[in-house]
Amino acid sequence: MKFRAALVLLVAVTHSPACATEISGTPRIVDGDTVEIGQTKIRLLGIDAPETDQICLNAKGDRWACGIAARDELTRHSNGQIWECTTTERDQYGRSLASCFIEGEDVSKWMVRSGWALSFVKYSHVYDADEIAAREARAGLWSGSFIAPWDWRHRNKATIMLGAASVPVNAQTIL
Repeated sequence: MKFRAALVLLVAVTHSPACATEISGTPRIVDGDTVEIGQTKIRLLGIDAPETDQICLNAKGDRWACGIAARDELTRHSNGQIWECTTTERDQYGRSLASCFIEGEDVSKWMVRSGWALSFVKYSHVYDADEIAAREARAGLWSGSFIAPWDWRHRNKATIMLGAASVPVNAQTIL
């Protein structure tokens, strides 16, 4: 009984805002939703960007490396600037989950609104409106056809295609 109470207390303390840590510095961009600042690997909270090996289709139905493009766009946007991040907890891979800002601008919001990441609705709905704006503007990934990153990691023939209104008939086969 004491063990169970201690476990509940430990979980409550490690997931509370009081355990939030501030990290700042110039990040090394790993991919569209993961960076490293110093020795800390950070996963951007509330978004999911394409994997670096992920392939998408452009508006003409041609393949393109959208995961690399998402990473590169984040690198361009970051432009060697200092990031201010607040970590809240760790994910299953040991990365610190964080909200990060460049001169007050929410990096996750920028990624979703620019169409280079999706609102990670499994965990948060903070960026849902930004995703709708990107989709309506056909920005980034939304200019063509793609598989949501969370589906890409476990894709099969039933995986749903997202993006432009006219998804090619053979998109599943191509991707």
